[in-house]
Amino acid sequence: MDGWVLRQRPMALEASQRAAVALMLLETWPSWMAGHTVVFAESVGRPEAGMDLEVHRVILGAPVVERWSVTEVRQGSSPDFSEVTLRLAGQSRGTVPVGRAFDGLLLRLTVLAEADGGLEAAVKWQPHGLHRLLGRRLRADVLRLMARWLDDLASAAEA
Repeated sequence: MDGWVLRQRPMALEASQRAAVALMLLETWPSWMAGHTVVFAESVGRPEAGMDLEVHRVILGAPVVERWSVTEVRQGSSPDFSEVTLRLAGQSRGTVPVGRAFDGLLLRLTVLAEADGGLEAAVKWQPHGLHRLLGRRLRADVLRLMARWLDDLASAAEA
């Protein structure tokens, strides 16, 4: 994938406003993430650029740890939006490192909290080395990861 791959979900104004609040408060992340999630961060409150996070989930019955670095956080008005960009720093299943092909993947979550707004998730990833041979097969896993984050946040905001 050379550029960003996007997936969008339109939402009502109230739901998109709830999604914006949930995205910008780290202590709410476990409540909207599926899979009995626990999030460890250097501090509570708002995600900040340079911050490292660990997301612990149970996926397909196995514990998975995703290590992320926050690369950018933006908020604005006119239009009212919130955005967090994360870089995947590694994954492990139990104590075994997995998903090395995805290291360096960028995930951007954006909430437009206005009428006709909604959520957007975007990923940017480029396979390296031997992983390039499996690029097409790995692309489906990248899109599932993006969809999981988008669907989790959207489901919580619309509930």
